[in-house]
Amino acid sequence: MAAKQSLAFALEPRAHAAFDDYVVDCAWSADGRSLAVAGGEGKVALAREAGAALSLDVIGEHLLGTIALAWQPRGKLFATAGQDGAVALWDSGTATAVKRWKPAPTATQALCFSPDGEILASAAGKSVTLWSAIGERIHAFAPAASSATALAFDRPGTDLGVALNGEIAVHRIGTASQPAARTETRRYKWPAACMTVNFSGNGRFLASGMADGTLHFWNRSTGKDSQMRGYDGKVELVGWSDNSRYLASCTGNELVLWDFSGRGPEGTKPVVLSGHTDRVDAFAWQTGGEYFVSGGRDWRLNLWRPGKATQPLDVQMLDSEISVTRWSPDGKRLAVGEKKGRIIVFELVPR
Repeated sequence: MAAKQSLAFALEPRAHAAFDDYVVDCAWSADGRSLAVAGGEGKVALAREAGAALSLDVIGEHLLGTIALAWQPRGKLFATAGQDGAVALWDSGTATAVKRWKPAPTATQALCFSPDGEILASAAGKSVTLWSAIGERIHAFAPAASSATALAFDRPGTDLGVALNGEIAVHRIGTASQPAARTETRRYKWPAACMTVNFSGNGRFLASGMADGTLHFWNRSTGKDSQMRGYDGKVELVGWSDNSRYLASCTGNELVLWDFSGRGPEGTKPVVLSGHTDRVDAFAWQTGGEYFVSGGRDWRLNLWRPGKATQPLDVQMLDSEISVTRWSPDGKRLAVGEKKGRIIVFELVPR
């Protein structure tokens, strides 16, 4: 007889390092051994675990601040973009920049690698461009009617979603090895500014947090759309669980999860997780698992298991407000960035 699986898991701090900058974002390497770190004042750093220690070295910078960060899946390169208008490619093996260029006159506000790591998408103002993994231009889309706020590939990597004012544009691009015969674009419209673009892992749904205080989603096969109201501001935190069952969202100190199992969330009440005393600024679903973490301005890092428990399984009190949470590729460790400049690595362990 199989043993009953325990709910008793916790986050155990394993290593930390000081970072003399506001942590804007961080990203794990494909092998889970390194972390790229982006700073609000412009620093770009590389952190590596060495036993119980975490070494962190600043390897470059963007003038006026770093905006975006993306690590190449299956590879050793990562990309950053800054207020200086530049995009930089960094080699984690040598800890050096291998290429630096300006895709457009305006700053690049979003970066995203395709799942196979062969294509880098960038958004600079109204311009969205595809680059090879070594920074060579593959394709530039016609300028959009508004500035792009977010980019995301679907799980197969054949479609690129772009969040715009009044629509999500989904470009069918194929892959670097098997490009589409011609680029096709499908437009999912809604009369409000789209803040995020989120493909469900199973490919069935496309979701976006809106500036009008709603959460919108479309059935990709039928085009049917629905919206969830009641948010108290712009919906800028949105994320699917790895199994596509839950769509999480947040605009305050409560986490709102919509259940897409069965007939979907329409006409149902969401799961509301209450465990913060101040605004939540970061959350993340476990890679390949069902655990969920949230970090807020109350310095709390909460571990959840939606569908199994409505209270946090574990609460860690950090030294300052939390700005970013990122699970490792194997889903066993969690990187957390603080606004006052610290990176902490936790491990998910049974109690």
